Amino acid sequence: MRTLAPIAALLLLAGCATTTAEPTAEAKDRAECKEWGRRFAQDPGRMKDACLISRGYKQIYSTVLAELWVRSTAEPRQAAEVVASDLKACADATDRWNNAGWKQFETCMTPRGYAVTLN
Repeated sequence: MRTLAPIAALLLLAGCATTTAEPTAEAKDRAECKEWGRRFAQDPGRMKDACLISRGYKQIYSTVLAELWVRSTAEPRQAAEVVASDLKACADATDRWNNAGWKQFETCMTPRGYAVTLN
């Protein structure tokens, strides 16, 4: 009988450990932005990234030979559509096949209210 009490307590505790935790605010934002980006058939990845950047996240954006971290520095933050437009305009203005392309992208994005760093 004495060994049954600890086993019963363990079984009760194990049942408590299997409850699911609430998703974090970041996880919710990422899921919402992924879903929002899917509405744009031409470039869902850029739109998802723009959504996350507009919400204040530092996001990896691939546009040149390197992956770049992009974060909004503007206050108030720009709308996702504005961020997407800025990402596209600056990506289109860079030499994507040159190592200097990331610096061109940074030079274009900085005055628009973004911090860009090499990953």
